[in-house]
Amino acid sequence: MSTIRAAAAMAVVLIFAAGAAARDAELWRQVEVIRTAHGVPHIRAENLRAAGYALACMMLEDYGRIAASDLLESSGRWASIDGYERIETDFAMLRFREKALAKYPQLSKEVRDVYEGFAAGVNRYIERHPDEFPPAFAPMFTGYDVAARDMGGAGLTA
Repeated sequence: MSTIRAAAAMAVVLIFAAGAAARDAELWRQVEVIRTAHGVPHIRAENLRAAGYALACMMLEDYGRIAASDLLESSGRWASIDGYERIETDFAMLRFREKALAKYPQLSKEVRDVYEGFAAGVNRYIERHPDEFPPAFAPMFTGYDVAARDMGGAGLTA
């Protein structure tokens, strides 16, 4: 029964991801980022989804691929990049992901918008800067991955 439930949840995620990709194609037009003389970013966004998008892009610009790596870990796909030694981490993170999938609809629309925008920003950054990531690092993150990252606490890498 658990396998069927997991397969159904994954199908929902894939359908959601396809629809989100179409909506997120133009998010960059809905934000303006101004950096101070000291490099501190200030984000002006038309909506929370666009703000999450800009936040992800700024984090990746400023801190490298850490935010994307955190999402890879929370999605339970870390072993696909780093190899077999990460398989136990993936299994542990899949438990948090399952909780995130179950509770995601209960989050407010505003929180989901930020999560989905953040995932879109990470995906867009990976698409635009493929040389900064391993070849198998596919930009396919969703708001579920961001929620799972938050449910997982500090993460197993910490």
